[in-house]
Amino acid sequence: MDRVPGTRRDSERPPPAAFDPAFGTAAGAGAYRRFLQEAGVENDFHSVKALTQRVPWAAGECRRLREQAAAAEVEAGRLSRAHDDEQRRRFSFGTGTAIAVTLAAIDAIPAFLAAQAFGLDLWTTVGITAVLVAALAAAMWVIAHQRDGSRRWAVVGALVAGLVALGALRWWYLVVTAGDQTAALLEAAGLTVFTGLLVWFGVIVLGLTKARHVSAAERRARSLRRRAQRAAAVEAEANRRAAIAMREFMGRAQVFSSLHIDDGDSRTRFLDQVRREVEADPAATRSR
Repeated sequence: MDRVPGTRRDSERPPPAAFDPAFGTAAGAGAYRRFLQEAGVENDFHSVKALTQRVPWAAGECRRLREQAAAAEVEAGRLSRAHDDEQRRRFSFGTGTAIAVTLAAIDAIPAFLAAQAFGLDLWTTVGITAVLVAALAAAMWVIAHQRDGSRRWAVVGALVAGLVALGALRWWYLVVTAGDQTAALLEAAGLTVFTGLLVWFGVIVLGLTKARHVSAAERRARSLRRRAQRAAAVEAEANRRAAIAMREFMGRAQVFSSLHIDDGDSRTRFLDQVRREVEADPAATRSR
């Protein structure tokens, strides 16, 4: 039989079951007391009782987590519909933001070429590059989240003007370093188009990204659902162990009754009494 460590305490003993009308006779109750005095029965009693009492606790915990998960999923769905009626947004807030930041960071090398046109020292050039990359990321964010048409087109116009200025700086730097104006023009135009494509991809990704509070609500709902699944597994294991322990303990009680109780009805009442004592609530048992 499965054991539950620490379930037996010296001050706690199984109920002696003196005469109980539901049990039948005082002689039968005496048989129950003798059964408790069998070697190892007391430890088995406490082990089975502990396992049996764990089942309703596990079931209650599983039910509580399922209810919380269901409520969290309903709330997450409500927030998602409020933020995106057409349900087009597919990326979580963290994923979409990470992709957009990565796209902006990819433009660091072309931005560094533009920053070198100022002819400053290395660290100042790196600082200007960081500002340019941050400006591109901010432009992505504003365009993706600006719902007003006129304001959005104003931002797009400012971005186009900025890209043209970056292209001019790159062209000037390449002309100074390479000396070939045609090659410098082609390279600067190519880098500017590359930057524009990165910004465009970033705007698309952010347009498909959920709001932060929506992603947080969905993440909480998933976490609660996983916890509820783990609680269901704990409940199933508690039921399995309690059922095995109960079968073994009742089998031992049945062997005892067949050896010490001759009357069939008394044996049945004896086994019923054993089962009731195992399944009884501990508080009710202590109050007897």
